[in-house]
Order: sequence, then C-alpha cells, then structure tokens
Amino acid sequence: MHRIHTHESVAVRALRNGDTETIGGWLRDTLPTVVPEQLPAPVVRHPLEFICLPLYRYGKVGLCLHVWPDTPDTPDTDEPSSPIVHAHSWDLWSYVVCGTALNQIMAVRDETETPEHGLYAVTSAGGVDEVRATGRLVTCLPGKQQEVHAGQIYELSSGLFHRSGHRGLTVTLVLGEQREGLDNLVLGPLDGYPWHDSPRESCSPDEARALLKLIAMHC
Repeated sequence: MHRIHTHESVAVRALRNGDTETIGGWLRDTLPTVVPEQLPAPVVRHPLEFICLPLYRYGKVGLCLHVWPDTPDTPDTDEPSSPIVHAHSWDLWSYVVCGTALNQIMAVRDETETPEHGLYAVTSAGGVDEVRATGRLVTCLPGKQQEVHAGQIYELSSGLFHRSGHRGLTVTLVLGEQREGLDNLVLGPLDGYPWHDSPRESCSPDEARALLKLIAMHC
C-alpha cells in the first residue's frame, strides 16, 4: 500500500460524493506533507500534455494531481487542445483546483468500409507506453463539450471516448478506479501508430516540489 501523510479515504469519498468543500480542505492539509521522494510512482510528463503527481495507489484505486502549465503556446480557445481521442480503462472523478478543464465527448463506432482511424490499446509499464493495434477500424464524430471551472467536479466513465485540454494554468485532483477487462484505448492512423513504445519523461524531486508549492497557492 502506498500512502501519503493523511487520510486518503477522505478525498476518495469526497470526490465520489461531489463534496467540494471537503476536497478543498483535504488539499490544504495534505500538500504541505507531501514528500516527492516518497510518492508511490515517479512524477512524469504525460503524453496528454499534463504532469502527473501520483499521491496514492492501492488495489484498483489511484489518486493523482494533474498539472497543465500555462505556456506561451497554449491556444486561447474553447476547443480542447489535445487532438488525441482516447478512452480510459478506469472511471474518473476530477476536481478542478484552478484553471479550466476542457473535455469533448466523441462518438466512436466500428466501420470497416470507410474507416477513418485505427483503434489502439495502450499499456503503461516501466515508464513506457506500449501501443498495439486492436485490429478494429472506426469512425469518430465530435459530441458534447464540457467546460469545468475551479471548484467543480466532473466525471468520465471508463470506455467513454473523449479529448481533453485546458485554459491557462490548470490543476486537477483525479480519482481513478480501474475496471476489469478494459483497455486504455486511443485513435490513430489506419496504417499504424507512429510511436509503438513511447517513454514518459520523469520530473526531478525539485521540479515536483516547485509544482506542489504552485498548487498550494491556488488551494
């Protein structure tokens, strides 16, 4: 069991119940106690453009902070910035600490005659994302857009295709609960995914400490 120095069950329960007041208090109490060298996994830069700070992992449940920095090339738009359409193998509850999170639900269906994309499964192990073809060919149409502001919670069910982004510096506290028998999926080219094995870049403990201080300023 990997723990940080407070009661993770409080945050897990509050995220599931939509209790934003409790989550805010939990973050203010917790962030000063987090030691980057004692986190359950490395702090990494994720292919979906955020930095992931893992706080707690036990069984099928994980609790992380996701940080999207405010960079000069961040587009000033209501559209999600990431073009990567994907679906998680886990149910997700996310509390927006600061900034704005953007999601767009996508309608993906199998199509063998005039497909637009191949469907690929992603397995993360040892700091590397391994991508393999599923053999399924699909089409994809944009659907409902979500714009979630600081102090709000949003949920995404496992298997739901979407693409995501942010506006300005955005931080979320994310609860994930793995579902048996599901893969993490991503849409890619018909003729093969361009990166079969994609390593994740790790952040140093000093970089993690700087991020934690930045997040604490917005709690």
